[in-house]
Amino acid sequence: MKQIIHGITWMLGQGLDCNVYIIESKGKSLMIDSGLGARMTFGFGDQKSSIKILENAIINRKINQIFLTHGHIDHVGGIMALQSKLDLDVITSEIEAQHLKSGDSSYIEPFMASKCSPIDISQEVFEGDVLHVGNFSFRVLHTPGHTHGSISLWDEKNQILISGDTVFPQGSFGRTDLHTGNSKDLVESLRRLSELDINVLLPGHMPPVISTSGSPLNSVKQSFQNARMMLTHY
Repeated sequence: MKQIIHGITWMLGQGLDCNVYIIESKGKSLMIDSGLGARMTFGFGDQKSSIKILENAIINRKINQIFLTHGHIDHVGGIMALQSKLDLDVITSEIEAQHLKSGDSSYIEPFMASKCSPIDISQEVFEGDVLHVGNFSFRVLHTPGHTHGSISLWDEKNQILISGDTVFPQGSFGRTDLHTGNSKDLVESLRRLSELDINVLLPGHMPPVISTSGSPLNSVKQSFQNARMMLTHY
C-alpha cells in the first residue's frame, strides 16, 4: 500500500489486476474497485494471498463501501469473492448494475466467459450524484466508451480524477473493442475530461500521477488528442 495524498491510499494491481484505492474517513471509508481477487489466478502480485490482502484492507481500514467504476472482472472479482463474507455496500452506475446483478459472464469476464456470481448492488448512481467521503466530495461523471456504463469520479475542490479504465497516464486510454465499448463515446468522454483542471489522476491501471508543478496535468488532454487520431472511424 502507498499513500498518494493524505486520505487516499493506493493498492497496486499487477499484471491484469486493476489499481485499488481507499478513500479514508472516520465514518464510512470507501474502496474504489476490488481487483481480480482469485480470478484468472492473478492477484496483487501473489495469487495465494490476494483475497486475504483485500479482506484485511477492508477490515483494518474499516471499509464498508466499495465503488465499482465498471463491471469487468479485473475490477469486480474481489468483491465477487468477498461479498458473502463481509458486510459491504456496493455502489456502481445504473447501467453497470444490470450486468453485475445478473452475473452476466459474457460482460463481466469477456475473455473467458467463465461463470460469474451475481453481485448485490446497494446503490445505483447517476450523472451528477455526489459521494461524500471524509474530506472528499466526488461527483459522478458518466464516461462511456470503455463500457457503456463506465463512471469517473471528480473532486473539483481537490482536483482529483478517479478515471477507471476511461483514461490512463502518458496519453493512453481504455480499449473499446469489448462488449458495449464504443470509440465515439470514448472520444467524447475524453474530450469532456480534458476540460477539467486535474492535479491528481488516479487511473484504473498504471501508476497514479500527481502534478508537481502546481499546474494541471496535461495527461488527459494528450489522451484525448491521441484517441482522436487513433480511433479513425470516429
